[in-house]
Order: sequence, then C-alpha cells, then structure tokens
Amino acid sequence: MFRRIYVVVCKELIQIKRDPIALMLLFMLPAFLLFIFGFAINLDIRKIPLAVLDYDRTENSRTLVDRFVTSGYFVLVKRLSSEEEINRLLDRGEVKVVLKIRNNFQRDVLKGKSTPVQVLIDGTDNNTATVVMGYARTIIQEHSRDALFELLRSSGGTSFAALPTLDVRPDIWYNPELRSINFMVPGLIGIIMMVVAVVNMSVSIVREKERGTIEAIMVSPLKPFELMLGKIVPYIMIAVTDLLFIIVLSRFFFAVPFRGSFWLFMFVSLIFLASALSTGLFISSITKTCQVAWLISFLTTILPSIILSGFIFPISSMPWPIQLISYSLPVKYYITILRGIILKGVGLTILYPQALILLGFAVVLITVSSFRFKKRIA
Repeated sequence: MFRRIYVVVCKELIQIKRDPIALMLLFMLPAFLLFIFGFAINLDIRKIPLAVLDYDRTENSRTLVDRFVTSGYFVLVKRLSSEEEINRLLDRGEVKVVLKIRNNFQRDVLKGKSTPVQVLIDGTDNNTATVVMGYARTIIQEHSRDALFELLRSSGGTSFAALPTLDVRPDIWYNPELRSINFMVPGLIGIIMMVVAVVNMSVSIVREKERGTIEAIMVSPLKPFELMLGKIVPYIMIAVTDLLFIIVLSRFFFAVPFRGSFWLFMFVSLIFLASALSTGLFISSITKTCQVAWLISFLTTILPSIILSGFIFPISSMPWPIQLISYSLPVKYYITILRGIILKGVGLTILYPQALILLGFAVVLITVSSFRFKKRIA
C-alpha cells in the first residue's frame, strides 16, 4: 500500500514541477495575500483628518487641540474661522472630525464650571465614527482631568487632598499594545492556507479528468483511499513550506509575536491542512471541469472564511442560524488555535477540542471522497 501511495506522490510532484507558473503561484500567492490583507485591513484607525473651529483662542484651548494632534490618531488639516466652513468640509469628505471650542472656554475651565466641547463626526462609516468618538471622548476626559487637578493645586491643595480619586491601571494580556495586526495576522494565516489548499487540491483530480490521464489511474491496482492520500501528500508538503514562509514574513514585516510551541503549531497545522485538502478532494469528486472546481472552491473558502470564521466579525454577535453555518468551517477552529498558540502561548490541553474537530473533518471528508471516486470511466 505504501509503495502505491509513494508512486502517486511522485507522479503528482512531477506533474506539479512540469507547470512552473503554477508552481510559482503556489509559493508566491500566500505571500501576496498576506501583504495585501495585512496592510489593507487594519482596525487601528489613524491619521483622521481634523478641522478646528476655536472661538476662544486661548492657551487652554490650544492645549486641547494639541492633545488631539499629538495623540497620533488625528491630523490637523485646517483651522476654521466660521461655522459655514464646517458643512462644506464634511460634505466634501475633506475632514472626518471637526472640533468646535466655544467662547470663554478657558475662563469657564479656570472657574471650575462645566465646559462643553462639541465634536462633529462624519457618521457615514458608522464603525469609524464609533472609534473616532471613543478617541475624542478619551482625549477630552484626560484634558478635563488635568485641568481639574491644576485648578485644585492652584487653590492651595486643600480641596485636592480631600478629593477621592480612582487610580485605574489596566493590565491588558496577550496584546498589551492593542495592535490590531496582532489579531489579524493569525486569522490571515488560516484563511490563506484554507484558500491555497482547497483551490489547488480541488483541481487536482479534475485536471486528470480533463487531460484523460484518469483512465490510466482507473485501470491501475490503486484503491480509492490510496489515491486520495497520494494526491494529498504533495500538497501538504507545499502547504507546509508556504506556512513556514508566511510565518517568517509575519514575524519580520508585521512584528507579530509567537509565544507558543512551534512543534504544537506544526502538528495542529498538519491536521488542519489535511482537513482543508480533503475539502478540495471532495469538491474535485463532484465536479467535472477545472473552472467549476475553482469557482466552487472560491465560493466555499474565501467568502465564508472572511465573514463567518471569526476572522474580523465576532461569531457570538451573529444570528444563531449563521452561527450554525460557521461551525461547519474548518478554518473557524484553526483560527482559534492560531490565536491561542501565537498570541496566548497556550497548549494542547486548552486547544484539543478544536484539534479533534479538525481531525474529524479530515477523516470524514477523505472517506467520503474515497467512496465517491469510482474506478470506472463516467
């Protein structure tokens, strides 16, 4: 049995080697997808265009504006002189935020009065608007707190000593810098490997049908299960090479930490690749042309993987029928494993449920694909 599987593996490797363009794509596509998604999808919103309408024009108001600019989130693009300019800038999309400081701002602050500050936000993109609103609220609260402490100190400190304060010291685990790229890259690795494995594997047997070489396989003593394994092994070898390559790229280009066991990572990744490649085998067993196999692979991998795997959107916030669909995606469990190993450094005692589910996917799909493969010419 092992000799027959070895012969199929060698045949598949020779066939892959004969197509240098496809071979190059097998290695270059994962890196290309990593860079495109890694640089394009970033939940850290920065360089938000800001305009300021400062009626007060005092030291205190300038300090507040400086806080916005030096926070790293906002870029001051224009100082306004009238309210008529606000509508024009927001309508044209030249700015996303307008900070409006009214007259007597400094006087009211120094007197300890409640001093409103208006922040006008372009709400066309509700997610961006929500994030921007949080940034602005935090900056204004910090400015208000510092102004209050300065007022209490200037009053002699008697009230300051009696003022109860809360010393909040957040301790953020696993991603203390709150870098969204640390959250995104493990998900990207899962999606890239899912797409590459399924798409390439799905056209494997279909290509044999189109070239007419499937007849030689049908008359050989190969068993369906041996053919399936012989087809999977070469693509596992290529996928593992791609996986190591994008891990190195993510470490050096995106500075994503790797806190867990490398060997556990490789072990679980092999299980996932087996399940992903077996998905491609199943697709190839139900299609007759490479075009149809590629289309089905695309529709069943990249779109569901991005939307339903927890890559960006939390599954718990989805309606329960959609959550049920997400449970049928192997990449959902692999992303959980990747974030657990790469970011948290946890071990198999925590991740074994997801690993067992992936193993179940691989066994079931390889078995079903073997039964669907008929050793006869259709």
